Amino acid sequence: MGNHRPIPTKCWEAYLTSLGCAYNSIKASHHKWKCPGAHRSIIFRGAEKEIPFAHIVTNLQTLGIEKKDFLEWVAANC
Repeated sequence: MGNHRPIPTKCWEAYLTSLGCAYNSIKASHHKWKCPGAHRSIIFRGAEKEIPFAHIVTNLQTLGIEKKDFLEWVAANC
């Protein structure tokens, strides 16, 4: 997986928005987003300032997106 740093929550949410995902609900501290074409919801702790990269990778797998594509987006937009 590599040694990647946590991603700021605002950056992750901006990425999801750029994909056409929509905020769906919140349960406890977990935010739930619905994304087009994803077979399940994207769930993460939205109350945290940063999201561990391992959690990002799991959600990228759900979306069918490669890590390198996401990291290129982060470099250009965050």
